[in-house]
Amino acid sequence: MNAPRPGFPASLCPPASPARALTAPAEPPLDASLGRSGGGRSGDGAPELQARAASPPACTQGVATVVRPCADGGWWLRVDAREFTAIQAASCLLTPAVGDQVWMAADSGSAAFILAVLVQARPGRATLTVDGDLELEARGGKIRIKGDAGVALETPATLDLRARELVAQAERARFSFTELRALAREVFASFQRVTHVGKLLELLVDKVTQRSRHSVRAISGVDLTQAGTIDQRSEGDLLISAERALINGKELVKMDGAQIHLG
Repeated sequence: MNAPRPGFPASLCPPASPARALTAPAEPPLDASLGRSGGGRSGDGAPELQARAASPPACTQGVATVVRPCADGGWWLRVDAREFTAIQAASCLLTPAVGDQVWMAADSGSAAFILAVLVQARPGRATLTVDGDLELEARGGKIRIKGDAGVALETPATLDLRARELVAQAERARFSFTELRALAREVFASFQRVTHVGKLLELLVDKVTQRSRHSVRAISGVDLTQAGTIDQRSEGDLLISAERALINGKELVKMDGAQIHLG
């Protein structure tokens, strides 16, 4: 780490000292320190002596390369010819990936932390990861999420939206629900055309009011109306046509008109 790495200013690379060097000449070679003479392999194909990793550099910081993930959630890092484990710092929300160049810091040879991801090996996809709940808050402002290719919200649990006013605008909207329940005190909808397709339609209301210029119904089966009183009024003609017409009045059948034609 005596010389700055390409692409990074010299001010970011502190001068190395015997106590802070990223490579320790006095230590045995990497193969010996990792004990690879056994040649064993763990489940992920890495040397089985991952558990006995080389300790991180003592009290230093610098650029490292992500080698592979650890089973416990950490990462294997490489500096020059030395490999050691490090954990992702709480302030580093961007999840590292294999091949990324990261900025690491070691504490007295006991622990190493990934502070930031400097260069992604495969740019174009980034993942922000936190443990536990995550809350985004904009004090006195707005939070805007924008994606040129789209925005997707996904959860296996409950998606909760709460707002004083909800505004949605799109050229097309599609909804697919196994079960839908809507509760509103007042609903106003304006459409140019509405089509309902289903097997059963039930309306349970106190009053139904319908106003239209024309009304057409085509029923292939039975059209049954049950009411206490039926009042049909027409300003023009009233036409009832059937192969068989039955009018049954238990007490009274009355027909009144200026002219009545039968037969």
